[in-house]
Amino acid sequence: MSKPLLRVSRNLGPSTVTLLVSLVILFPIVWLVLSSFKETGELFSYPLAMLPSRFTFVHYQKVIGEGFFGYVFNSLFLAVVGTAITLVISAMCGYALAIYRHEVSYTNLVFGIFLLGTLIPGETLTVPQVTVISELGLYNNIWGVILPVVTTTTGIFMFRQHYLSIPLSFVEAARIDGSNEAQTFLYVMLPLGTSSTVTLAIFSFMWRWNDYILPLLVLSDQKKYTIQIAIKNYIGFNGVDWSSILAASVMSIIPIIILFIILQRYIVGGLSASGVKG
Repeated sequence: MSKPLLRVSRNLGPSTVTLLVSLVILFPIVWLVLSSFKETGELFSYPLAMLPSRFTFVHYQKVIGEGFFGYVFNSLFLAVVGTAITLVISAMCGYALAIYRHEVSYTNLVFGIFLLGTLIPGETLTVPQVTVISELGLYNNIWGVILPVVTTTTGIFMFRQHYLSIPLSFVEAARIDGSNEAQTFLYVMLPLGTSSTVTLAIFSFMWRWNDYILPLLVLSDQKKYTIQIAIKNYIGFNGVDWSSILAASVMSIIPIIILFIILQRYIVGGLSASGVKG
Protein backbone atom coordinates (compact mmCIF):
# COMPACT_ATOMS: atom_id res chain seq x y z
CA MET A 1 0.00 0.00 0.00
CA SER A 2 1.36 3.45 -0.90
CA LYS A 3 2.17 6.04 1.76
CA PRO A 4 -0.75 8.37 0.86
CA LEU A 5 -3.22 5.51 1.21
CA LEU A 6 -1.70 4.52 4.53
CA ARG A 7 -2.05 8.09 5.80
CA VAL A 8 -5.67 8.23 4.65
CA SER A 9 -6.55 4.92 6.32
CA ARG A 10 -4.92 6.04 9.58
CA ASN A 11 -6.77 9.35 9.54
CA LEU A 12 -10.14 7.73 8.88
CA GLY A 13 -9.91 5.27 11.74
CA PRO A 14 -11.34 1.75 12.02
CA SER A 15 -14.92 2.89 12.71
CA THR A 16 -15.02 5.16 9.67
CA VAL A 17 -13.59 2.47 7.40
CA THR A 18 -16.12 -0.03 8.75
CA LEU A 19 -18.94 2.44 8.09
CA LEU A 20 -17.78 3.04 4.52
CA VAL A 21 -17.51 -0.69 3.81
CA SER A 22 -20.98 -1.22 5.28
CA LEU A 23 -22.43 1.49 3.03
CA VAL A 24 -20.84 -0.10 -0.03
CA ILE A 25 -22.32 -3.50 0.90
CA LEU A 26 -25.77 -2.08 1.70
CA PHE A 27 -26.03 0.10 -1.41
CA PRO A 28 -27.12 -2.71 -3.81
CA ILE A 29 -29.76 -3.87 -1.30
CA VAL A 30 -31.14 -0.36 -0.87
CA TRP A 31 -31.16 0.10 -4.65
CA LEU A 32 -33.01 -3.21 -5.05
CA VAL A 33 -35.70 -2.25 -2.55
CA LEU A 34 -36.25 1.25 -3.94
CA SER A 35 -36.26 0.03 -7.55
CA SER A 36 -38.98 -2.49 -6.72
CA PHE A 37 -41.32 0.46 -6.09
CA LYS A 38 -40.52 2.16 -9.41
CA GLU A 39 -42.70 1.99 -12.47
CA THR A 40 -41.38 -0.33 -15.19
CA GLY A 41 -40.46 2.46 -17.57
CA GLU A 42 -38.48 4.23 -14.88
CA LEU A 43 -36.07 1.36 -14.24
CA PHE A 44 -33.94 2.14 -17.29
CA SER A 45 -34.54 5.86 -17.56
CA TYR A 46 -31.55 8.15 -17.93
CA PRO A 47 -30.18 9.62 -15.80
CA LEU A 48 -30.77 6.95 -13.18
CA ALA A 49 -32.44 8.09 -9.99
CA MET A 50 -32.12 6.49 -6.59
CA LEU A 51 -35.65 7.29 -5.46
CA PRO A 52 -38.72 6.48 -7.55
CA SER A 53 -40.62 9.49 -8.87
CA ARG A 54 -43.80 7.84 -7.62
CA PHE A 55 -43.99 4.85 -5.30
CA THR A 56 -46.13 2.06 -6.74
CA PHE A 57 -47.13 -1.31 -5.28
CA VAL A 58 -48.40 -2.70 -8.57
CA HIS A 59 -45.51 -5.11 -8.98
CA TYR A 60 -46.00 -6.55 -5.49
CA GLN A 61 -49.73 -6.94 -6.16
CA LYS A 62 -48.95 -8.75 -9.41
CA VAL A 63 -46.46 -11.13 -7.81
CA ILE A 64 -48.79 -11.92 -4.91
CA GLY A 65 -51.72 -12.38 -7.27
CA GLU A 66 -49.75 -14.97 -9.25
CA GLY A 67 -49.46 -17.21 -6.18
CA PHE A 68 -46.11 -16.13 -4.80
CA PHE A 69 -47.09 -17.02 -1.23
CA GLY A 70 -47.51 -20.62 -2.37
CA TYR A 71 -43.87 -20.63 -3.48
CA VAL A 72 -42.93 -19.06 -0.14
CA PHE A 73 -44.66 -21.93 1.69
CA ASN A 74 -42.81 -24.51 -0.45
CA SER A 75 -39.47 -22.85 0.29
CA LEU A 76 -40.28 -22.59 4.00
CA PHE A 77 -41.19 -26.27 4.17
CA LEU A 78 -38.00 -27.20 2.33
CA ALA A 79 -35.79 -24.98 4.49
CA VAL A 80 -37.36 -25.71 7.88
CA VAL A 81 -37.72 -29.49 7.51
CA GLY A 82 -34.33 -29.86 5.80
CA THR A 83 -32.65 -27.77 8.48
CA ALA A 84 -34.28 -29.76 11.30
CA ILE A 85 -33.06 -33.08 9.86
CA THR A 86 -29.61 -31.63 9.22
CA LEU A 87 -29.32 -30.44 12.82
CA VAL A 88 -30.26 -33.87 14.20
CA ILE A 89 -27.81 -35.75 11.96
CA SER A 90 -24.96 -33.25 12.44
CA ALA A 91 -25.35 -33.10 16.21
CA MET A 92 -25.43 -36.88 16.59
CA CYS A 93 -22.48 -37.46 14.24
CA GLY A 94 -20.44 -34.68 15.83
CA TYR A 95 -21.14 -36.09 19.28
CA ALA A 96 -20.10 -39.61 18.30
CA LEU A 97 -16.93 -38.48 16.52
CA ALA A 98 -15.86 -36.31 19.47
CA ILE A 99 -16.86 -38.36 22.53
CA TYR A 100 -16.02 -41.84 21.24
CA ARG A 101 -12.62 -40.91 19.78
CA HIS A 102 -10.83 -42.58 22.72
CA GLU A 103 -13.16 -45.58 22.82
CA VAL A 104 -13.41 -46.44 19.11
CA SER A 105 -10.09 -46.65 17.27
CA TYR A 106 -11.35 -45.80 13.79
CA THR A 107 -13.31 -42.65 14.77
CA ASN A 108 -10.70 -40.29 13.34
CA LEU A 109 -10.59 -42.35 10.14
CA VAL A 110 -14.33 -41.94 9.69
CA PHE A 111 -14.03 -38.20 10.26
CA GLY A 112 -11.23 -38.05 7.70
CA ILE A 113 -13.48 -39.76 5.15
CA PHE A 114 -16.12 -37.11 5.82
CA LEU A 115 -13.57 -34.38 5.17
CA LEU A 116 -12.46 -36.03 1.92
CA GLY A 117 -15.99 -35.61 0.67
CA THR A 118 -15.53 -31.84 0.70
CA LEU A 119 -12.87 -32.18 -2.00
CA ILE A 120 -15.44 -33.44 -4.51
CA PRO A 121 -16.98 -30.58 -6.51
CA GLY A 122 -20.71 -30.35 -5.89
CA GLU A 123 -21.46 -30.10 -9.61
CA THR A 124 -20.15 -33.63 -10.22
CA LEU A 125 -22.73 -35.05 -7.79
CA THR A 126 -25.78 -33.50 -9.45
CA VAL A 127 -26.37 -36.22 -12.05
CA PRO A 128 -25.94 -39.13 -9.57
CA GLN A 129 -28.25 -37.37 -7.11
CA VAL A 130 -30.99 -36.89 -9.70
CA THR A 131 -30.59 -40.52 -10.82
CA VAL A 132 -30.99 -41.82 -7.26
CA ILE A 133 -33.93 -39.49 -6.64
CA SER A 134 -35.66 -40.78 -9.76
CA GLU A 135 -35.02 -44.44 -8.84
CA LEU A 136 -36.48 -43.88 -5.38
CA GLY A 137 -39.65 -42.43 -6.88
CA LEU A 138 -39.02 -38.98 -5.41
CA TYR A 139 -38.93 -37.07 -8.70
CA ASN A 140 -41.29 -34.07 -8.64
CA ASN A 141 -41.53 -34.51 -4.88
CA ILE A 142 -40.33 -31.94 -2.34
CA TRP A 143 -38.71 -34.76 -0.36
CA GLY A 144 -36.52 -35.42 -3.39
CA VAL A 145 -35.00 -32.00 -2.76
CA ILE A 146 -34.76 -32.35 1.02
CA LEU A 147 -33.28 -35.80 1.61
CA PRO A 148 -30.19 -35.80 -0.69
CA VAL A 149 -28.59 -32.86 1.13
CA VAL A 150 -29.53 -33.41 4.77
CA THR A 151 -25.99 -34.48 5.63
CA THR A 152 -23.39 -31.71 5.59
CA THR A 153 -19.73 -32.07 6.49
CA THR A 154 -19.68 -28.46 7.68
CA GLY A 155 -22.34 -29.17 10.30
CA ILE A 156 -20.64 -32.35 11.50
CA PHE A 157 -17.34 -30.49 11.73
CA MET A 158 -18.89 -27.64 13.73
CA PHE A 159 -20.48 -29.95 16.30
CA ARG A 160 -17.41 -32.17 16.56
CA GLN A 161 -15.13 -29.20 17.24
CA HIS A 162 -17.55 -27.84 19.82
CA TYR A 163 -17.87 -31.15 21.67
CA LEU A 164 -14.09 -31.53 21.64
CA SER A 165 -13.90 -28.30 23.66
CA ILE A 166 -16.12 -29.76 26.39
CA PRO A 167 -14.33 -31.84 29.06
CA LEU A 168 -15.10 -35.55 29.00
CA SER A 169 -15.78 -35.32 32.73
CA PHE A 170 -19.29 -34.08 31.88
CA VAL A 171 -20.03 -37.34 30.05
CA GLU A 172 -18.34 -39.47 32.67
CA ALA A 173 -20.30 -37.79 35.47
CA ALA A 174 -23.57 -38.39 33.61
CA ARG A 175 -22.71 -42.05 33.12
CA ILE A 176 -21.85 -42.45 36.80
CA ASP A 177 -25.25 -40.97 37.69
CA GLY A 178 -26.90 -43.70 35.62
CA SER A 179 -27.60 -41.76 32.46
CA ASN A 180 -27.59 -43.78 29.24
CA GLU A 181 -25.99 -42.47 26.03
CA ALA A 182 -29.22 -41.01 24.64
CA GLN A 183 -29.92 -39.14 27.88
CA THR A 184 -26.32 -37.91 28.09
CA PHE A 185 -26.54 -36.58 24.56
CA LEU A 186 -30.00 -34.99 24.86
CA TYR A 187 -29.87 -33.54 28.38
CA VAL A 188 -26.17 -32.86 28.98
CA MET A 189 -24.23 -32.30 25.76
CA LEU A 190 -26.83 -30.98 23.35
CA PRO A 191 -27.86 -28.02 25.56
CA LEU A 192 -24.17 -27.06 25.80
CA GLY A 193 -24.06 -26.73 22.00
CA THR A 194 -26.82 -24.15 21.63
CA SER A 195 -24.57 -21.63 19.87
CA SER A 196 -23.41 -24.20 17.32
CA THR A 197 -26.99 -25.40 16.82
CA VAL A 198 -28.30 -21.90 16.09
CA THR A 199 -25.37 -21.04 13.82
CA LEU A 200 -25.80 -24.17 11.73
CA ALA A 201 -29.57 -23.58 11.67
CA ILE A 202 -29.04 -20.13 10.13
CA PHE A 203 -26.54 -21.37 7.54
CA SER A 204 -28.59 -24.45 6.67
CA PHE A 205 -31.77 -22.41 6.31
CA MET A 206 -30.00 -19.99 3.98
CA TRP A 207 -28.50 -22.80 1.87
CA ARG A 208 -31.88 -24.39 1.31
CA TRP A 209 -33.78 -21.14 0.91
CA ASN A 210 -31.41 -20.02 -1.85
CA ASP A 211 -30.97 -23.44 -3.48
CA TYR A 212 -31.71 -23.34 -7.18
CA ILE A 213 -30.12 -26.21 -9.13
CA LEU A 214 -31.55 -29.23 -7.29
CA PRO A 215 -35.15 -27.93 -7.09
CA LEU A 216 -34.94 -26.96 -10.77
CA LEU A 217 -33.91 -30.50 -11.75
CA VAL A 218 -36.26 -32.37 -9.43
CA LEU A 219 -39.48 -30.34 -9.42
CA SER A 220 -41.58 -30.14 -12.58
CA ASP A 221 -44.99 -29.20 -11.16
CA GLN A 222 -45.32 -25.42 -10.94
CA LYS A 223 -47.36 -25.69 -7.73
CA LYS A 224 -44.33 -27.27 -6.05
CA TYR A 225 -41.82 -24.64 -7.19
CA THR A 226 -39.63 -22.87 -4.68
CA ILE A 227 -39.05 -19.13 -4.63
CA GLN A 228 -35.86 -19.24 -6.70
CA ILE A 229 -37.49 -21.19 -9.54
CA ALA A 230 -40.53 -18.90 -9.42
CA ILE A 231 -38.30 -15.85 -9.85
CA LYS A 232 -36.58 -17.52 -12.79
CA ASN A 233 -39.94 -17.89 -14.53
CA TYR A 234 -40.13 -14.13 -14.96
CA ILE A 235 -37.41 -14.54 -17.58
CA GLY A 236 -39.28 -15.65 -20.69
CA PHE A 237 -39.01 -15.76 -24.47
CA ASN A 238 -40.68 -12.36 -24.75
CA GLY A 239 -38.24 -10.62 -22.45
CA VAL A 240 -37.46 -10.15 -18.79
CA ASP A 241 -40.05 -8.83 -16.36
CA TRP A 242 -37.57 -6.89 -14.26
CA SER A 243 -40.22 -5.20 -12.11
CA SER A 244 -41.66 -8.54 -10.97
CA ILE A 245 -38.17 -9.95 -10.41
CA LEU A 246 -37.28 -7.02 -8.16
CA ALA A 247 -40.50 -7.27 -6.15
CA ALA A 248 -40.16 -11.06 -5.77
CA SER A 249 -36.49 -10.74 -4.80
CA VAL A 250 -37.31 -8.25 -2.05
CA MET A 251 -39.99 -10.56 -0.69
CA SER A 252 -37.61 -13.52 -0.83
CA ILE A 253 -34.94 -11.89 1.34
CA ILE A 254 -37.31 -10.77 4.10
CA PRO A 255 -37.41 -14.17 5.93
CA ILE A 256 -33.61 -14.38 5.86
CA ILE A 257 -33.24 -10.89 7.32
CA ILE A 258 -35.79 -11.61 10.06
CA LEU A 259 -34.08 -14.90 10.94
CA PHE A 260 -30.66 -13.26 11.07
CA ILE A 261 -31.85 -10.35 13.23
CA ILE A 262 -33.44 -12.72 15.76
CA LEU A 263 -30.53 -15.15 15.99
CA GLN A 264 -27.48 -13.03 15.17
CA ARG A 265 -26.20 -12.95 18.76
CA TYR A 266 -25.57 -16.71 18.58
CA ILE A 267 -23.44 -16.58 15.43
CA VAL A 268 -20.18 -15.28 16.93
CA GLY A 269 -20.40 -17.72 19.81
CA GLY A 270 -21.15 -20.62 17.50
CA LEU A 271 -18.30 -19.87 15.14
CA SER A 272 -15.78 -19.38 17.91
CA ALA A 273 -16.91 -22.53 19.68
CA SER A 274 -16.63 -24.61 16.55
CA GLY A 275 -13.28 -23.24 15.46
CA VAL A 276 -14.61 -21.88 12.15
CA LYS A 277 -12.99 -18.65 11.09
CA GLY A 278 -14.52 -16.31 8.51
